[in-house]
Amino acid sequence: MKPLVFLLLFLLVGFNSNPTIRTKVKIQPESEVVIRGKSNVNKFECRYNGKFLQEEVAIVATKSNPKLILQGAKLGISSKGFDCRHKMITKDLKTTIKAEEYNHVFLEVKQINQQNQNMIATVEVEIAGVKNTYDIPVTHQSKTNLVNGTLKFSIKDFKLETPKKLLGFVVLNEMIEIEFNLQFQYI
Repeated sequence: MKPLVFLLLFLLVGFNSNPTIRTKVKIQPESEVVIRGKSNVNKFECRYNGKFLQEEVAIVATKSNPKLILQGAKLGISSKGFDCRHKMITKDLKTTIKAEEYNHVFLEVKQINQQNQNMIATVEVEIAGVKNTYDIPVTHQSKTNLVNGTLKFSIKDFKLETPKKLLGFVVLNEMIEIEFNLQFQYI
């Protein structure tokens, strides 16, 4: 999830007399996105391999204190790129997010707001054709260009149904957590 890649842009623009900056960034293969959830029986974890995130994105960032407004900061993640280490759980996840019908989950960072040491990224998430906007606390390590954050949401936010297994005895909890650790490079 590239949304927080732009935190460094926030810092760069802060020291720039020009309020608008144009740049390109590329997510590095070391990056990862992890989806975590629970059922009434067990927990699960699905990983998205960072090598699938290596697309280049052109971004325009405009400083409007204390915010950084972004344009073009959109990342498409293949809906079929998640691996839950168990074939049935992977299949259930892909069915839940309608991977056959919607090839990508989209994340678009709209703005980054910095107040003191805290950074909040406003991110529009699109799953199965439904969009929702979330404010996500993020951290940024400037030496390594690493951005971390966690988004918690209900799958019902996206009008998705929780899968039920074994005649309804195994039910997925509707709350999902997406953790991202994105390492990026300016190009």
